[in-house]
Amino acid sequence: MSCGFEEDLTAYVDGELPPARRVEVEAHLGTCAGCRATHALLGNAVARLAELPAFEPSPHTRRAVLAKLDALPMPWWERLKVLLRPAVLVPSAGLAAALAVALLMAGPGVDAPPELADPAVMELAANLEVAEDYELLGLDSAEDLEVVANLHELEEMP
Repeated sequence: MSCGFEEDLTAYVDGELPPARRVEVEAHLGTCAGCRATHALLGNAVARLAELPAFEPSPHTRRAVLAKLDALPMPWWERLKVLLRPAVLVPSAGLAAALAVALLMAGPGVDAPPELADPAVMELAANLEVAEDYELLGLDSAEDLEVVANLHELEEMP
């Protein structure tokens, strides 16, 4: 069957179509042999299903079926829906943004001068105050630098 009424036949048989569409389907059934055959099959199936005895699963069977359904893996689209919920997405996006800002702030960046990678320059920067005092006093040996560093340590003690 390849006409546009194919999808409406089940709803027609079940009595679920709006009145206007129901009239259209009834008119179409008078002209389309394929839809009449499908309508007859659907009507026969519904009538045979109505003849079956009612089935009521036992509580044990019901629990077993529900447990098996719960054990099924979640389809990818359901997992995606869970991840895209605002309760998950908003905090995740905020955390990612905070992490990105922290990485940008902590990293040397592309504008950092290459001499910052030199350990001697980094040590000098850490002891800049000591080095400035060393130059102000006009000292000229490494032992004098150690004396100036000790003086700074004493100065910081309460």
